[in-house]
Amino acid sequence: MTAHEIEEYLSPMRHEFADPRSLILPALKFAQGDSGWLPAEDMAAVAEATGFSQAYVESVATFYDRLYVEPVGRRVINVCVTLSCMLRGSDEIFDHLADYLGLDGEGTTEDGMFTLAKVQCIGACDRAPCLQIDSGEQIGPLEPADATCLVDDLREQPAPARYER
Repeated sequence: MTAHEIEEYLSPMRHEFADPRSLILPALKFAQGDSGWLPAEDMAAVAEATGFSQAYVESVATFYDRLYVEPVGRRVINVCVTLSCMLRGSDEIFDHLADYLGLDGEGTTEDGMFTLAKVQCIGACDRAPCLQIDSGEQIGPLEPADATCLVDDLREQPAPARYER
């Protein structure tokens, strides 16, 4: 990702933001789309494109849990662990997925296919317990077996052309 590509992406929307700092978040999300995470080079390109220091850009990137500053799997499975989901069994779903994927809690599988994470509310309390793949729709309510089938289906899908997280 180059600063020029990011500038081209931001150009049509610059007028929508009164404060230029507001451009950093869409620039980071755009840059993350290439590899699914934000290497230092991409954050430097965002800094150059937006005119802010790389340290400031990195502070924004590390604040948001859907921006990844370390490599993650081809698909990110976010299991909601907020009270509504927890009371309906999200802990069991998370533990079942971790076992199924060969993980000891949160992390990335050895083959780099999946990253499993616990997240706070994904806005689907009415469908608890639920999870979300990348930044797609919330999926729920689920039983542990449903989550296993979902992972099996994801294994069969090709890698996304761009990572929308």
